[in-house]
Amino acid sequence: EIEEKDWGKKWKNDETTESVRVSRRLVEAAKNGDVEEVKRLLQHPLVDPSFVVGRDRWGEKTALREAAENGHVEVVRALLEDGRADVAADGSAAL
Repeated sequence: EIEEKDWGKKWKNDETTESVRVSRRLVEAAKNGDVEEVKRLLQHPLVDPSFVVGRDRWGEKTALREAAENGHVEVVRALLEDGRADVAADGSAAL
């Protein structure tokens, strides 16, 4: 059971977990070229379009990078139009 003094901490942890979950789904949808799912996920209040799912020798793996590397132009457009994706992120050379 959570004590009253820990409620705020638990709520913050739950919010962070949800943000990570939905942001990972965004990266996966971008990688797969699912533009409708990307647009839907971009509406989620906790999504982070610049979320980094990992790194490789070319830099950070983000939704924008995954979409660009896989040739998903409509997904790239949706991410750029949203305005929150970090186009200067390490690894954005695919753009």
